[in-house]
Amino acid sequence: MTRDEVEAALTEAGWFPGRDLGARLPGMPAFVADRFAEEGHPVEAFPAAADFVREFGGLRLVIPGTPPDAVGLTPHWIYEESGEDVAALANALGERLFPVGYETFDGAMVLVDETGRFFLQHHTGPSYLGADPFEAVGRLLRGPLEDARGHFVRP
Repeated sequence: MTRDEVEAALTEAGWFPGRDLGARLPGMPAFVADRFAEEGHPVEAFPAAADFVREFGGLRLVIPGTPPDAVGLTPHWIYEESGEDVAALANALGERLFPVGYETFDGAMVLVDETGRFFLQHHTGPSYLGADPFEAVGRLLRGPLEDARGHFVRP
């Protein structure tokens, strides 16, 4: 997808340049961090994650295709052992990760690392989504997904 197409999809979902939720979603990152800590794999809403949530948090985008799917751009704890899966991917990438969204159909987690790169943790394995929110949203909506292993620093 082009940047214009991604911006159009985001705009349709309620985004606009300069959008800032500020204090409107204060509990979500903390709730997610608490759930991951309970599993023994703490996460923290570092600046790249907090910035993403402020600008894109709460948006829901429809993913074209069959079966129907959508992506929610809200920090979310998805399933038991989410923490273990995120910790393993973070270790392989050599960067901390924070969940900033999820796919509704199969519960895949959208994650951002400290450098602002985006990944998708799916039950079939992790994918790299892109170096910024617009590239990540474009790949979530239309693909193609890229295997995350090309970004691993540790086997």
